[in-house]
Amino acid sequence: MGQQETTAAPKAWMYQQRSGVLDELSLDSSENGAYANGISDTGVIAGAKVPNGPPVPGFWTATGGAMLLTGEYQSSSQAVAANDSGTIIGNYGESGTLASLPLVWTGPGYAETTLPGLQCAQCTRSDVSAHSINNGGVVVGSSNYGISSSDGTVTAGMHAVEWQGGNITDLGGLQSANYSAAYSINTSGDVVGGSRTGPSSGAPSHAFLYTHGIMTDLGALAGDSDSSANSINDSGQIVGVSQNDTATRAFLYENGQMYDLNSVIDPASPLAGLVSLQEAVGISTSGWIAVNGTDSRDPGWTRAFLLIPSAGG
Repeated sequence: MGQQETTAAPKAWMYQQRSGVLDELSLDSSENGAYANGISDTGVIAGAKVPNGPPVPGFWTATGGAMLLTGEYQSSSQAVAANDSGTIIGNYGESGTLASLPLVWTGPGYAETTLPGLQCAQCTRSDVSAHSINNGGVVVGSSNYGISSSDGTVTAGMHAVEWQGGNITDLGGLQSANYSAAYSINTSGDVVGGSRTGPSSGAPSHAFLYTHGIMTDLGALAGDSDSSANSINDSGQIVGVSQNDTATRAFLYENGQMYDLNSVIDPASPLAGLVSLQEAVGISTSGWIAVNGTDSRDPGWTRAFLLIPSAGG
């Protein structure tokens, strides 16, 4: 699932390989457009409608149903992910501000609750976001923080975080970096995201894997300075983006090795040599990868691509 940008408003869509059809998703007949942001293994798609005003969160089901999510923060919010139990997470954020607040809706009544941020001494705004939820109900995302020392100085930044049972845990950053964010968590609780590689604001950012309390630097593709991991499946395969000043490439990380997905396209594929895979955004349990990129036959436009592993993997 994803969205297509138009001159009027974004259009949400769902693709099913068995039919080969891209179907538009709509939350209600009055909307101008919609966002589709995340899908569970049971086919619950988290998103939002775009009315004549701020977005309103909602979700679609595999059986074709749709529902708007209500609560104190219904306006200016989007649902971003769902797990197989039907718990949905999202974020509230008013247009034109930097403040944000993570939200949780739990079925069957889908009552709205909020998640806390990290300790933030002298912070002038709240910047906390949820990005992914696993089937155990563990949520990951990011939160700003500010810690006052005894001499009155404040150490501040943004860190990857995890929420379990409503309690927040700071996952830290690579090499004591003050900026990191978590984007995906699998059933085992393995977390991936991106982090600066040191305390300097000019330090490059790298994809990381956080497991058993340890954050590991996954590096970047050869010749690249920066990377970020967007998704991890239950087999531990990780996908994301690696880049330098001139190029952006989608990657797959498995068995301790990062691969440029452009280099592993089957030469027999009708798209081989024509596409540039720029960012891998999701990987399923079976290893299917959703990627954004371009097609040289229609330059200047971003396209969605699906990579299906060959019989030999």
